[in-house]
Amino acid sequence: MKSRFTLPVALLCVACSRAPGAPSPEVVRLWPGQAPGTESWSGNEQSADAELPNVGKIHVITNVTVPAFTIVRSAKPNGTGVIVVPGGAFRALPWDLDGTEPAHWLADRGITAFILKYRVRPPDTPQREESFDAFAARTSPAREIAVADAEQAMRLIRAHAKEYGVNSRRIGMIGFSAGAMTTMSVAAGGDPSVRPDFAVSLYGALLTPQQPPAGAPPLFIVAAQDDPQVPSAKALGIFQAWTAAGLPAELHLYEKGGHGFGFRTHHLPADRWPQAFEAWLAAGGYLKPGEQ
Repeated sequence: MKSRFTLPVALLCVACSRAPGAPSPEVVRLWPGQAPGTESWSGNEQSADAELPNVGKIHVITNVTVPAFTIVRSAKPNGTGVIVVPGGAFRALPWDLDGTEPAHWLADRGITAFILKYRVRPPDTPQREESFDAFAARTSPAREIAVADAEQAMRLIRAHAKEYGVNSRRIGMIGFSAGAMTTMSVAAGGDPSVRPDFAVSLYGALLTPQQPPAGAPPLFIVAAQDDPQVPSAKALGIFQAWTAAGLPAELHLYEKGGHGFGFRTHHLPADRWPQAFEAWLAAGGYLKPGEQ
């Protein structure tokens, strides 16, 4: 698997900027001190803009040593919350493509979004061509870190649900690429206290060996047949695992869309997935005002 993100580390600039006079974002740190397991990580967070074929311009963040989530509130909150988990091959986070753009789409529909900035850092050696399965094996330690941050985010959001204006039993998770692999690991995990109430996987994979447990959340799964990075069969595998376990799942597999299409318009069949997603959310009752 070849990463979408090929920026030389030397070109990355320190910190994310915002327009002068813009309000500070509402950011919550995940851990009270240094995040467990990465105490040796150091250096400043770095960011840069990049142009990706078939995706467009994105803003990339890397060397994240202080994980946190950024809250994007809706003008008309309905009590549903969603943790947004960006992709980036476990080495960087496409903050707008997989973060702010999905968050604002959700907020426009009454859902409070929590963009997860989980721990990532650039690789010590250049990225190489490899199969998806080799990529999954190589990045397993980084995925475990991402899962720990995603689970901690769920703990905090559920513990402070009233403060955030969400129902602790209506908190979902949506992940993109590596973020979808993280989301699926949490959704299929054995601890029900951190499993999302519903989950969404875009061009992801289920990398845990065990079958999903009873009580695992309903899924909405999206992929494209022509994805050059994550085989579309991985999305089918998620659907089959949920179906075999008698769990609800909906799969949308498009002929064309590539990898990393997100919520942007590319004039390809996969452009239609957000409409199907909105219908799925409505059918599940996640767009109706509810108890907070």
